[in-house]
Amino acid sequence: MLGNVLVGCGMQPKPVLLPESLPIAVVGQPYSVKLDVLNTSTPIHGIYVSDSFTLPEGLWVEHQDRDPHGLITGTPLKAGTYEVHMSAGTYGTQCTGLRASRVYRLEVTE
Repeated sequence: MLGNVLVGCGMQPKPVLLPESLPIAVVGQPYSVKLDVLNTSTPIHGIYVSDSFTLPEGLWVEHQDRDPHGLITGTPLKAGTYEVHMSAGTYGTQCTGLRASRVYRLEVTE
């Protein structure tokens, strides 16, 4: 039985975090982008932003536990080009939870 579980775990598809890129944001204008996590066999426990490569001030991620969707939302406060590292994790069952990650380049214009 353990062999079947290990083979099954190895066959799980790797989750994917979308979109592939983020649209340009404008200082002082509301911004909202839907995030999707695809190829999951278990629910999502979170969509996270790196502490070192964060969203620009005024933007944040909203996500409800177990939901395959999230949202980058808010109003950016400062122009610039930001490297944002994001990830999403799935719950484990018989198999260890999996992680999807993506590095975004977010341009905020005046």
